[in-house]
Amino acid sequence: IYKRRGNADPEIGSIMKHPKRIRFVFDCSASMYRFNGNDERLNRSLEAAALIMESFDEMNNRFIYSIVGHSGDSDCIPLVEFGNPPVTVKDRMKILQEMVAHTQYCQSGDHTLEAMQKAMHDVIESDPGGQNTDECIVIGISDANLRRYGIHPRQLGDIMRGRRFGASENLPKSFCIFIASLGDEADEIRRELPFGRGFICKNTKDLPSIVRDIL
Repeated sequence: IYKRRGNADPEIGSIMKHPKRIRFVFDCSASMYRFNGNDERLNRSLEAAALIMESFDEMNNRFIYSIVGHSGDSDCIPLVEFGNPPVTVKDRMKILQEMVAHTQYCQSGDHTLEAMQKAMHDVIESDPGGQNTDECIVIGISDANLRRYGIHPRQLGDIMRGRRFGASENLPKSFCIFIASLGDEADEIRRELPFGRGFICKNTKDLPSIVRDIL
């Protein structure tokens, strides 16, 4: 599906010629709202989104990012488009309000697999040929609530390995950060993902260091 990109991914320590292109995929499903009273998973998700928008505010020369959500209603809820980040505090607050509203009123269900697969496709398609991008990355932020919907963690691992695409060496790098867990489900999912691609973050203050490790 993906043709080989003309530019190889930059080596560690090399100077970036172009910005990295990042798509953040947030879980905006009904379970985020339903279980927020138990473990504040929705609060942590909103804090994570706010941190991302604030942190990338003055780094447009290094990173171009977008944010989408997913729920039982959709595998792609546009929140921030590539090249059009929120500028003011009011802009950022509006996006957070959209996330909350969606978790309140969406149908029960889960599109984690479809959302990650679509994000991996879209981040490449947003810059065909990779002429203006040093590297493409997808980061999913989830409450690790897959078992409830009959989704095996191996299915998510297969998508991240590119087994549904047929040309894994040309895929963007993909990662998942789990900000909540029912029992040990987050750890079970992490073990099925490609090595080093899954993280558990129960405290939002740890998120910046995780994202730095990824980037």
